[in-house]
Amino acid sequence: MIPRTASRALLASARPSVRSSIPRASAIRPAVSPFCRSFQSSPAIRKGIHPESANPPAPNPQSAPVAGAASHVTDPSPLTPEEYYEYSEHYFNVLLAHLETAQEEGADIEGEYSAGVLNVSVPAIGTFVLNKQPPNKQIWLSSPITGPKRFDWIVEGDYMHEKQDSRPFVNGQWIYLRDGTNLTDLLNSELTLRLPKDIYSEVVE
Repeated sequence: MIPRTASRALLASARPSVRSSIPRASAIRPAVSPFCRSFQSSPAIRKGIHPESANPPAPNPQSAPVAGAASHVTDPSPLTPEEYYEYSEHYFNVLLAHLETAQEEGADIEGEYSAGVLNVSVPAIGTFVLNKQPPNKQIWLSSPITGPKRFDWIVEGDYMHEKQDSRPFVNGQWIYLRDGTNLTDLLNSELTLRLPKDIYSEVVE
């Protein structure tokens, strides 16, 4: 008869070790495919102009040039000092009359003319400043929307002709020679006025 202690020893030697047959958890690693890569988001699309982008289209001009005038003319039409005074003064007086009409119709606008300088205040936009420049025979405009411009006198077609009321009508416009902007068109657009193109045919009381 085998003693109990001896039988237990024989059983222990015959039974495989449980610990040795089970691999450690730290030794278990999933197989990694050689083609597996970490996820990366695609780069954000760059906005604006960069070296690879095409040239942006040229902006459209703010005002169309006067037909037959600034589109081909780069030099101002000749003016005597007396003509410059007459034409610029008439222009400012017509502009003041239209500003007063706009104000009477409820427009939030105000004009003040003194010593050749016209200030037009529009609370929602800013102050437009027009002033005469007799030495250069120009009208200068400083706009809070489009900035400063210098306008020269440009004749359209005939220098002047007679209207039905026998008043001489000067067929000319104040033009920014750099891009052909017409002063009347610009003021109508930015100040929401209704200045006529043939502004020198208008009688100011």
